[in-house]
Amino acid sequence: MDRYHFTVKCKDASPEKIWEFIQNGLSNDVIIKSIKDKVPYNINYITESEISFSVKTRNDGKPEIITLEDFIRIIIGLMKMETFNTSTSKPIFRESKVYRKRSPMFALLVSSGVIEKTLKTHQL
Repeated sequence: MDRYHFTVKCKDASPEKIWEFIQNGLSNDVIIKSIKDKVPYNINYITESEISFSVKTRNDGKPEIITLEDFIRIIIGLMKMETFNTSTSKPIFRESKVYRKRSPMFALLVSSGVIEKTLKTHQL
């Protein structure tokens, strides 16, 4: 399984700055792909307090929410890891309401340029 790390522009940024970066970088009603390019996630909207996304194959296509509070908690946890993926980060996600939203969260972070794939030679 691929591993990821924070990009140079985001590795020292606060979680709030990363949220702001995502807000400024993604539009409402935009489609982003999953990290394996199989699932298209529709970003319904991004506000100062939440991100709404939906996908036909999850939750009967109904919108799901990632709150700023949960986002900050996840980013703080991921920043403590040198590299990570949806599997190695499970303990961080388990402590939040975002546990079942690991893949959409990673898709959001990759598509907005917050995290990127780690070269295999640098993976732990």
